[in-house]
Amino acid sequence: MFRGLYMASSSLITNNNKIDVVSNNIANINTTGFKKDLVLIESFEDTLINKMNGDISFKNLQKMHEVDVKQKEGYIEVSSDTGYVRVKTPSGISFNNKAKFTVGEDGYLRTFYKNREGNIDSDYGYEILGNDGSIYVGDGELNIDEGGRVFVDGELVDSLITFTYPSVIGTMNSGVKLERIETNFGQGQIIRTENPLDFAIKGDGFFEVETEEGTRYTRAGSFKINENRELVTSEGYKVQGLYGNIILDKELITTEGRGQQNVYGDSVVNSKSIAVTPKGEIIVDGEKVDELRMINITNVRDLRKTENGLYKVEEGIELETEEFDGQVLQGRLEGSNVDIIKEMVEMMTLYRGYESSQKMIKAYDETTAKAVSEIGKV
Repeated sequence: MFRGLYMASSSLITNNNKIDVVSNNIANINTTGFKKDLVLIESFEDTLINKMNGDISFKNLQKMHEVDVKQKEGYIEVSSDTGYVRVKTPSGISFNNKAKFTVGEDGYLRTFYKNREGNIDSDYGYEILGNDGSIYVGDGELNIDEGGRVFVDGELVDSLITFTYPSVIGTMNSGVKLERIETNFGQGQIIRTENPLDFAIKGDGFFEVETEEGTRYTRAGSFKINENRELVTSEGYKVQGLYGNIILDKELITTEGRGQQNVYGDSVVNSKSIAVTPKGEIIVDGEKVDELRMINITNVRDLRKTENGLYKVEEGIELETEEFDGQVLQGRLEGSNVDIIKEMVEMMTLYRGYESSQKMIKAYDETTAKAVSEIGKV
């Protein structure tokens, strides 16, 4: 009976966390360069249930164990009616009748998920365990026979399926839990502003800025010039170019080739125009003065949000980059990539699930109280 209580409780806690994330997405729908967050959930580890009393049947040990192996594009799917695949997770070993896995970059068999481009990603996958521990394949040719035995380049390295004692009658799961929060770096809507110091990124990439805590990355391109003639963010963080801090002439007009005020709002007679090429080159009166240091980060899942729309690399993780192939658009800003309709629908769905979990917990609580009181009378 308490199994249902645990599952309802885990659902309520998970929905509560998802509501917080969706609420934050909705609150930042008008925030420049904001990227919405997604909550990834997973089930608790499947644990084995053993028969405590009664007759133990040895029919399971007499069966011919067969494993169904299916080769898919980029991964392998296995299932067994008489054995289990063991998966090593941070909170314990999970037993599963079926599993999907691939060969990770480290050469071990790992579970995976598909990213927003539909590609298989095993960086956060869990290791598949054999009888001798984690199964290492390396760059060899992998084959799994109908008995669940793993061969690499024709040599037996381990057995994929774990066969249990006759007392095991199945597995049990205690519900779901929050695995992690991941940011969706999809393109936001491009908004025209006509301000020459507003820059939007079309495609992948980030502006690099320097803060007191170190280097940070951002998609919010609403910049200005400080008293030292440096290009900075709205919060005063220095935007980085190829030569370090970007220094510009103070006498810049508010719109390229037009207007009678500089970026400080002072009236000027001989203003200078600023232009930015799609590559990020900064040109003042026809001369290149610097170039925005644009960076394309390939391991964006290792970026963590900080304050004011900035991102930092998670501690202990090395930044992986490639050449910037997007475009910098001047006089435009990138809005958030939050779809308000989808977020509101998601919010209503989560509230209904939250209320259902509450009712289930209340029903279990009342049933337990009734059972205790009536059994106590007997």
